[in-house]
Amino acid sequence: QSKTFTEVVKCNIGDCHATGQKAITFLRQVTVLTVCPHLLEDKSFPEDAKSRAANILSACAGSSIGSYSHSLGLEMVRRDVAKYIHHRDGIESNWANIFLSTGATEAVKMLLELLSTTGQGSERAGVMIPVPQYPLYSATNAEYNNFQINYYLNENDNWSLSADELIEHLVV
Repeated sequence: QSKTFTEVVKCNIGDCHATGQKAITFLRQVTVLTVCPHLLEDKSFPEDAKSRAANILSACAGSSIGSYSHSLGLEMVRRDVAKYIHHRDGIESNWANIFLSTGATEAVKMLLELLSTTGQGSERAGVMIPVPQYPLYSATNAEYNNFQINYYLNENDNWSLSADELIEHLVV
């Protein structure tokens, strides 16, 4: 079948910068200011970035981004995430139930390892995975001996999820 395009841009791993997206300057500024707090006095940085960096540093032991934090993430950041979820989705969110990670891959691996069992056959943990899917899910499921239960997203409705689809594939 003939296609109307001449090239494919691989965006399946979420690496936006590899496809040409420019970095968000504010995030880089805040990062630099937390790593090098002496730059908080530098007039070349905007006040909003300085304020955010100062707030983050005040939540860190010793006002240092290099200090240890709770294994779930900085409480202040988790509280901000809970507020954002409430603002965006209108759903109350308890900051104490929020777990931050260094990226999706780490979080998915930790969760799937947590669910894994040493059982065989029907004693294996079943994990539902959307199709189309991110290859990390099936590879990690296999690594941790979990049973993969595929369910299908509705392409004709913006890849939406249907509760009926989940139930159909969950019932064995």
